[in-house]
Amino acid sequence: MRRALALSVLLLLPLLAEDEGPCGQLPEGKPQRIKGGESFPPLPLPATPLRRTERKREPAPPTLIGKVVWGQNRVKTLDDGRKQSWADWNLDPNDVHRLLKVANGKLGVRYRAVTLYLKAFAWDPCEVPILYFTGRVPLEMDDETIGKLREYVLAGGTVWGDACHGSAEFSNSFRALMARAFPDLPMSRLAADHPVFWCQFACDKLRYSKAVTDRPKGDPVLEGVWVGCRTAVILTPYDLSCAWDSSHCDETAKCVLDVDAFNLGMNMLSYALAYFPLGRAIARARELSTDSGIGPGDFVFAQVRHTGHWDPDPGAFANLVKEVLEETSTRVNVERKAVSLADPAISNYPFLYMTGHDTLLLSKEEAEGLRRFLKSGGFLFVDACCGSLEFDASFRGAMKLVLPDADLAKLPKEHPLFTSHTPVPQVAYTDRVLANFPGLAEPYVEGIEIDGTTRVIYSRFDLGCGWEGEDHPWASGVRRDDALRIGINAVVYALTH
Repeated sequence: MRRALALSVLLLLPLLAEDEGPCGQLPEGKPQRIKGGESFPPLPLPATPLRRTERKREPAPPTLIGKVVWGQNRVKTLDDGRKQSWADWNLDPNDVHRLLKVANGKLGVRYRAVTLYLKAFAWDPCEVPILYFTGRVPLEMDDETIGKLREYVLAGGTVWGDACHGSAEFSNSFRALMARAFPDLPMSRLAADHPVFWCQFACDKLRYSKAVTDRPKGDPVLEGVWVGCRTAVILTPYDLSCAWDSSHCDETAKCVLDVDAFNLGMNMLSYALAYFPLGRAIARARELSTDSGIGPGDFVFAQVRHTGHWDPDPGAFANLVKEVLEETSTRVNVERKAVSLADPAISNYPFLYMTGHDTLLLSKEEAEGLRRFLKSGGFLFVDACCGSLEFDASFRGAMKLVLPDADLAKLPKEHPLFTSHTPVPQVAYTDRVLANFPGLAEPYVEGIEIDGTTRVIYSRFDLGCGWEGEDHPWASGVRRDDALRIGINAVVYALTH
């Protein structure tokens, strides 16, 4: 089922090619008839007419990965007096080239990797979608380059960092550089249910080299930076490049071994390809604009800012607000407010929205603030972005801290959330939900009632991705139209209760 789901997503993927018009708007190629889950559609390659006297050559595959040249060549003197020079960025010369060779065969794609000098790079993700840094010594970058790297990622590009031999020096420097590039987007460990661990091949357990002593159960470890609902930066603190290069790992090196390294690498490729259109769409997104003149007392979309990844769908609220304005007589203040639960001013906002991808941790002050808000008549609307299991489990724990005597319970089909404005007797779910819950068609939303009124509404299945209106491959959620209907009904319910 996982393979079939992956195939259904990838067959809809806009592919990347050179000289084929605007980036992300390429014609789709005819899919190959290959075993489900193991193919991408063939690339629409550029066709340049050749003169009769010219020899026909196969056009070069589109570039997918740029292996970045960085740092100074290092030199050491050998026992016989000769000097040996090497470049730390290229300790495994064939790593991504060999990874792509395997991926091209197993996934039915055709891409290439190139050596990339940043000084000559246009920083266009349509030209090179993935920038790959690897090495053992600390990675260094000046402020100007860091600024360009940030803009590249925000424009839809992906950055990989591979700690060759499991170098802590490289990993720590990579984390520090990403913190400088994205001070507002902290790097965190990717959850076990992240698509990069299962989208093509199951990578829930990995084989490590003998030098790795802190992973006795073989759990995979990747760290990432989220930009919207896309993991745009990925760090592999345990070496993948040695296996990609030659399937050889030094006894003292901390590596993922053999097939496991290739499977994880192909998942990373699949994820970057599948989420490239979303990255480009986020880059093009604009805030919703409406006529001015909305005065004090209007309904405000207040979103909870918490310590986790609190804003994965930055454009979602604008689309929801637009639908509310069109479908109801409600006047909504479209200036979204990011609020802290510890701020007494949240009492000014009768409606709070909260979402997230990772663990939700509430401080004592935040828990007390949310308790006061709910007890005084406030309304909290929550969904787990992409259906994140990590957020789901932590939100349930957080609510027991806020309201220890209350339990989340499934809302009945007669609840006003499903009947108040637009009837929602059934909903359409994403393929990922149906793969795990075959036949599910009824709305599954939970709530907490206080003094006879539902004050907390929670969807374990994603709604915000549907509001955003862009494809989110492998998300566990409600599809766009029904997600908007539930969102509109929630706003109407909050206003009328």
